[in-house]
Amino acid sequence: MKNYRISDLINGLEELLKKIAAACLIGMALLTGADIVSRGVFNTPIFGVEEIVAILAVMTTGLALGYAQSQKANIGVEFIYSKLSLQARCIVKGFTTLTSAILFSVVTWRLYLYGCTMREAEEVSMTLELPTDLIIFALAFGFGCFTLTLLKEFILLFTGEK
Repeated sequence: MKNYRISDLINGLEELLKKIAAACLIGMALLTGADIVSRGVFNTPIFGVEEIVAILAVMTTGLALGYAQSQKANIGVEFIYSKLSLQARCIVKGFTTLTSAILFSVVTWRLYLYGCTMREAEEVSMTLELPTDLIIFALAFGFGCFTLTLLKEFILLFTGEK
């Protein structure tokens, strides 16, 4: 692949979000383990651990989407697709990639608007009273980067560089 600045920026974002998602996943495991030990040894749970683990799970999933897409780690139906000609596969791939990019750009936009609504309402989580708008904005950013990854793949599909 030629060295394009936008493509490099998208790749850098994927790499950064992958590391943040990995840290969230490790945090989930550590918190869950600490909660189990706390319940077993001290007979008391860690306050708010379920809420934090749920937030970390959302962050892990939302932030890892772009990297998973670039690594082709998502589920695909290959049996029928592999029987198609190269030209038909390019058309199907282009259509599904562009349709997905459009869909996820709308999801990103709606998540952003939802985050703005939560900020205006000053919504907080139930147990720890954490501001929910920050979580929603982070998720919108992850989906936005996923959309950029899809657009990059769409462009690369028709420029013949991948």
